[in-house]
Amino acid sequence: MKEPVRRCRNCGCLFKVCRKVKKHEYCHKKECQQARKRKWQREKLTNDAAYRQDQKTAQEDWINKNPDYWKNYRLNHPSYRDRNRVQQRIRNQAGRSKSAPDKKSDLIAKMDAITPERTILSGKYQLVPATPDMIAKMDALIVEINAISSDYAYSGP
Repeated sequence: MKEPVRRCRNCGCLFKVCRKVKKHEYCHKKECQQARKRKWQREKLTNDAAYRQDQKTAQEDWINKNPDYWKNYRLNHPSYRDRNRVQQRIRNQAGRSKSAPDKKSDLIAKMDAITPERTILSGKYQLVPATPDMIAKMDALIVEINAISSDYAYSGP
């Protein structure tokens, strides 16, 4: 009996299907197996809230254990740092050219910018001066914000 043959979803080459593997869609090559695993993880992150939370927690734990990793990596890999800076300039220019320069859409926010899930809480925050480009995070100030109730009556100075 002739073994069935399929085309790999990643590289497109033909491979013999192993009857023991359900939905055998990728060949044995390392790159194709990595693509299969990436696809699985993307789908898992999209569809499984518990897995997504576990991944987030694990990443936060790793960052807390290795706080200077990226700083040291950039110091030890200047080509990475230089290429990243060039790419960031290109992204910044592309972002600016899409809309008028005075619109808020030109502002480049940090990853942890406030979202509907993250409301402003009392605490200390960095205050960054607004510039026309709003790209650099230099000259930041530490400010303290205290939340007050909506029925607060201002009595004046």
